[in-house]
Amino acid sequence: MERSLAAPSRWDGVGQLLSALCVVHCVVLPAVLGLVPAAAARWLGGEGTHRWLFALVLLGALAAFIPGWRLHRRGVVPVLAGGGLALLGAGAFLVPEGAGERWEMGLTLGGGLLMAVAHGRNRALCRECCPPEAG
Repeated sequence: MERSLAAPSRWDGVGQLLSALCVVHCVVLPAVLGLVPAAAARWLGGEGTHRWLFALVLLGALAAFIPGWRLHRRGVVPVLAGGGLALLGAGAFLVPEGAGERWEMGLTLGGGLLMAVAHGRNRALCRECCPPEAG
């Protein structure tokens, strides 16, 4: 197999790590916010931060899922990734300011978990399709 065929698995590993960090960010942030100065808390929890993070997630998803899909052509991965991106995007862009943090946190957590599952499935399908050479 060509070395380039293993690249999607690496991107999925990065994607899984980033998805896990997203979930940790959402779960740990409320506790951390009580311990940091108000200026840092405002930046970390601000809408702009979540929008920039969404842009990074989108770029990472494209880098992992497009080459992976080209290898395995299974529709489950784009469906999972699309659902995850939709939830993350809704949490970052659609929750009204006065709606409360629960909606934003729920959408973001759900999206992060779906993205982690999508990356894991993409990685597994890439390995099934084109297993790495032994040795």
